[in-house]
Amino acid sequence: MKAKHVSELVLFLTLLVCYAYFFPRWAEWNQNSRMDLTLAIVEQGRFEIDDYYENTGDYAVYGGHVYTDKAPGTSFLGVPFYAAFRQLARIPLVESTLQKLSATEALRATLREEGSGLLEEKVYFAAALYFVTFFVVSLPSALLGVLLYRFLGRIVPDRFPRTLLVLGYGLATIVFPYSTVFYGHQTAAVLLFAAFYLAYRIRQGEVSANFSWGVGALLGLTVLVEFPALVVGGLLGLYVLWSLYSRSGTRNAATGIGRLLLAGAPFALLLSFYNASCFGSPFASSYRYLGRFPEISNTGFLGFTAPSWEAFWGITFSSYRGLFFLSPFLILALPGFWYAVRDQEWQPEGRLLASMVVAQLLLISSWYDWRGGYAIGPRNLLLVLPYLIVGIAFFLRRFARSRARRLVRSSFALLLFLSFALVWVAANSGQEFPPVTVANPLAEYLWPKFVAGDITRNLGMAVGLNSWLTLAPLLMIIGGTLWILSRTPKEA
Repeated sequence: MKAKHVSELVLFLTLLVCYAYFFPRWAEWNQNSRMDLTLAIVEQGRFEIDDYYENTGDYAVYGGHVYTDKAPGTSFLGVPFYAAFRQLARIPLVESTLQKLSATEALRATLREEGSGLLEEKVYFAAALYFVTFFVVSLPSALLGVLLYRFLGRIVPDRFPRTLLVLGYGLATIVFPYSTVFYGHQTAAVLLFAAFYLAYRIRQGEVSANFSWGVGALLGLTVLVEFPALVVGGLLGLYVLWSLYSRSGTRNAATGIGRLLLAGAPFALLLSFYNASCFGSPFASSYRYLGRFPEISNTGFLGFTAPSWEAFWGITFSSYRGLFFLSPFLILALPGFWYAVRDQEWQPEGRLLASMVVAQLLLISSWYDWRGGYAIGPRNLLLVLPYLIVGIAFFLRRFARSRARRLVRSSFALLLFLSFALVWVAANSGQEFPPVTVANPLAEYLWPKFVAGDITRNLGMAVGLNSWLTLAPLLMIIGGTLWILSRTPKEA
């Protein structure tokens, strides 16, 4: 096996183990709402979640029925995997394993005293949620680490800095906690980055323009999974058309438009069918009929108005939901984008990626629900987090041969370590994401739970480990990954 493939495999397995190690938080409304639709489709062959919605407050009400208020793409992707789990759960060995899990004292210790305990139906739902989350969210998220590693090799050839960037992305940002829950944000981020990587290869002439079919399909599925991706997906579409026009003129660009639209059309038709079936019109939206939060429906256009400074600060630097507060190493992306835009070779990509990040920041700053309810950090920025890592790569490249390279690398390492520590406390403390009412979740909610040994439910508990000790296997795996990659021969 070639050295580069060894590096990719080790990174993939490291990320996958870290994500799969944690059980989804089964009290989370967002993921339960998505899972309820998956259950309804498989169990009843319908979109209504009338028989399931009591485990969530994220739902819409229309025509006397209850529906998820989320984009349906994640739930649709979960259908084949839940159908498979449903069959597996009937195997005696699997049934007995679930029963043993329900009797594990380490897991029982994570439950609320006033709760109902590990009832059989709760264990089944949690196991199904874990199984579906693994295939729909955790596995693609680990694969994104490989894709990101490959792309970064075009900017930073040295393996070790790239390894740190990928591990930083996957384990020192909010990507970590959201790769362990059945939300749509991280799956959409995977699809969007795959579309970008393919579009970049089209511009470079590494693949033919026919691959714009693939870009269109990926963008269509991305929007079906997460509606806010429409804006940044549109920017990426323009990048593809510009690439085709610059290579072959107006005719090729016109053909590219047709390919993008036709490839994305099946997903648009699927969404139209879903909306018409649930809400009476192909152009309707679940956000018009929210059952618990009508103020969102009544604000602006589906909750979107003009950008506000409170929201912008809140999702960037605040201790409340700030992306750079939890992962300060990401701040290096800002000068990195500047260097990318000034680089003649990378100028189109620099402009595109910076525009995508700015567009998403402004979009979420315009949303009534920018706080995201119970959440760790600004989950709606997960779509553009990979491009911040690319920005950091340009920053490191700029100083790779300068006199200040030791200072730059030391600063990067220090910020990365700090980010890793903050995110691991945030991601692995408690059994629920912090409530919307906590002003400083890290200091007031997560850190006290971490100190008390209230660690998020994980596989370590299933084998009898308790408290902080359950995190030791993952730390050993990460250390082993760095050791292995430091001793792997240089890539050709």
